[in-house]
Amino acid sequence: MKKDNMPQVARYWNTIAQDFDTIYTGEKSSFARFLDQWLRKDIFGRFDWVMEHAGDVRGMRICDIGCGSGRFVAEFARRNAAHVTGVDVAPEMLKLAEKLIEENGAADRCRFVEADILNWKTEETFDVTIAIGFWDYIMAPPERLRRIRTITGKKFLSAWPRFWTWRMPVRKVRLEYIQGCPVYFFRKSQVERMITEAGFRVERCDTVGKLFCVEASVV
Repeated sequence: MKKDNMPQVARYWNTIAQDFDTIYTGEKSSFARFLDQWLRKDIFGRFDWVMEHAGDVRGMRICDIGCGSGRFVAEFARRNAAHVTGVDVAPEMLKLAEKLIEENGAADRCRFVEADILNWKTEETFDVTIAIGFWDYIMAPPERLRRIRTITGKKFLSAWPRFWTWRMPVRKVRLEYIQGCPVYFFRKSQVERMITEAGFRVERCDTVGKLFCVEASVV
């Protein structure tokens, strides 16, 4: 059995935290912003998809697994979720997330946990859980999906990088062979099977750019 790679993932995201967040802030050259809109438009597409399919979150408890710099957390708070928890393995990302929430005046309704979801000790359940930009780096999704199922009360939203798009070999070379961060890709049937076997019912699986975006409910 291969050794879990989360330490590598955490190191990678700690290293690029500031640079990655400029995709959202736009604090870069106009040409770099143009490249983000062209090459990374899936990042914006998945954000819009999640907000659409999360629905009315007023009064709900939400958990963002692999929350990164807190952009989804902040938006859910803005939409009047009762409480939002962000979980991530990269402390540098969580520093950015905490700063964002402070700036947005939502610190009283948000919290962040430095942990791998697999090892996070909590008895809490959430109305909605999301895992976006997460499965790209997960070698063994089933065990983490089962753990997510135990904390999900109603709805689970997730995004999965599609197998055999033109971006796949580019990301594989750049991330895995140059920057030392493993990256994985999935077929639709594989994604739906893993989510179903974890105890969810797949309600829809949409193709959003080079991603599969899946809405699932608790069985």
